[in-house]
Amino acid sequence: MMRFDSLRTIVVTGLAIVMLVAGAAGAAAQEARVFFVSPADGSQHSEDVVSIEFGAENYPISAIPEGFDQETGTPRDGVGHYHLGYNTGCLPVGEIIPQGEGWQHFGDGSSTTTLENAPAGTYELTVQIGDDQHRTQEGLCATISIEVTD
Repeated sequence: MMRFDSLRTIVVTGLAIVMLVAGAAGAAAQEARVFFVSPADGSQHSEDVVSIEFGAENYPISAIPEGFDQETGTPRDGVGHYHLGYNTGCLPVGEIIPQGEGWQHFGDGSSTTTLENAPAGTYELTVQIGDDQHRTQEGLCATISIEVTD
């Protein structure tokens, strides 16, 4: 009888370990993504200020380290910050997101901004994650369209 209980304990423990390892592997394999919290894709806005917020899953967002030399520094692996493009699409993977030219950088790690007093029209908003050197990361870009009305 004692031998059966020991065997059962070993089997149950082994199954529990396999389930834990499989669960951890599944969690690690979750894809990173970036998205707009607000505004919603296709939304219409008549107000003077449109609040914009973005988020990320399975990818840490952080401010660029103080004193980081973007020309010679080594960017941290797997960490980035947001960039917001106005009427620009996603840039190719590995490209450095330009300063100006329709892009707003959030090197401080923040995730919110506003679009203020925009003339009526349709706007394409693109959120793209870049590393400490503002280099785009694979699969971490999302684009929506909004309409500002009078």
